[in-house]
Amino acid sequence: MGEKSSERSLTFSHIRNAGKEVLEYMDQRRKGLATSLATRWKKFNRSTMGGLDWNVIMTIAGMSGSGKSSIANDLETSLFDCNPDENFSVLSFNFEMLAMKQVGRKISHKLYKTVSELYSSNEDLNDDMYQRAENVVNSISNKYSIYYVDIPGTVEEMYNTVKVFHEMRQEKTKDDEYGTIVMIDHTLLTRHRAGDSERESLVKLYRMMMLLKKELKCTFIVISQLNREIEKSERLTNPMQQYPMKKDIFGSDSVYHGSDYILITHKPYMLNMQTYGPHHLPVVNPDKDSQAMIYWHILKNRDGESGIVMQMTDMLKYNRVDEYIKKEDNGQLEIK
Repeated sequence: MGEKSSERSLTFSHIRNAGKEVLEYMDQRRKGLATSLATRWKKFNRSTMGGLDWNVIMTIAGMSGSGKSSIANDLETSLFDCNPDENFSVLSFNFEMLAMKQVGRKISHKLYKTVSELYSSNEDLNDDMYQRAENVVNSISNKYSIYYVDIPGTVEEMYNTVKVFHEMRQEKTKDDEYGTIVMIDHTLLTRHRAGDSERESLVKLYRMMMLLKKELKCTFIVISQLNREIEKSERLTNPMQQYPMKKDIFGSDSVYHGSDYILITHKPYMLNMQTYGPHHLPVVNPDKDSQAMIYWHILKNRDGESGIVMQMTDMLKYNRVDEYIKKEDNGQLEIK
């Protein structure tokens, strides 16, 4: 129970209270009563505390075309599939594209069909394919508690929206442990208040998320952008400089300070590299010459080890990023 020295003071609490809380959390973890939200990517789960914990901020950044939005779209549904005993909803601030386009990506993901095939007016979209797409829409509508916000808002409007949404869903379910996964795609599309620069809005956005994760049972998955630093010729020709760094993230200071996890998704094939990084990793899938490799870099891991590189395969035409498993190992590297 917190104590107050006056009406104007902030709440303070003795260390014994925090000690009790951490021991209770450790006890629940060891008994399996408190678990992280597992993802469908085992490599990511192994590199974190079994997946995404509650009340964290995860930033996913990358160049355009590197798969960051596909990863977020995948997480919207696969977190439900991988955590059937958790009671939560997804609130997706979907500022980059309309909600119907996001659902189109989910159909593409489920049916292994490109979006152009799904929207085609020729023989690709026959009656059978349309029926399969309709079945997917009916299934995900009934199975997944996902809500979209299409219209960009200010940081203050987003804060209020999350609060109202969480309280509404918690009241409806009558569950005090109800959780909300908040997706933001992406940071630069947040509407600025008059006079604010992009960087000032970014600072406010992360401050807002840090506040909310202390007020509610929620987890944030945020899409961000890399700047052009990583494309400089001196870095492309120097293997020791090819891996993403903190400075490559737009607004890196705010993002680093506010995030619990930072995942960079990178596709060196887009930069015409022959091999990638000091480990001379393949740019194209060794098993399929026409398939590009995607590399996930964990630049920040608040409760674990950073500098992990995960080898993934480019299935972006089906709005997927899948794990690449080499025969001789588990496809995971550590950068020292």
